[in-house]
Amino acid sequence: MIATIAVIAERAEVRSDGKLDVVGVYNCRFTPNLPAKLDVTLAIRFDIEPLDYGVHQRISVHIMDEDGNEMVNLKATPVTFESPRRAELPLAYDLILPLSVGFPNDGTWTFDVRVNEKAVARVPLRVEQR
Repeated sequence: MIATIAVIAERAEVRSDGKLDVVGVYNCRFTPNLPAKLDVTLAIRFDIEPLDYGVHQRISVHIMDEDGNEMVNLKATPVTFESPRRAELPLAYDLILPLSVGFPNDGTWTFDVRVNEKAVARVPLRVEQR
């Protein structure tokens, strides 16, 4: 699985026609007080390769501070993909994670996306008190 899109956004949804709509992508949030609990939406699109068919894929997100210390570890339900009905159609998997995360202090936090414990995307979020 290859993460072709990985962003933090105001909102995201998968439409009935299979398209991923992402609105309001950002990489910094200001808050009047710290610690602060912030609602964020992590949107990820994975391209599925033939080697991925029939294999359990375990997706996790690890939120890390600037020193590499893990603050949060989220695990999605494992997924398995079957070969598409038509070989010429690419297979994609969209994962939208609305999260409520408590940030203890300001800094740049990294949302480390892993598939089967292999890092496939890193999304930074700067949190600052204003």
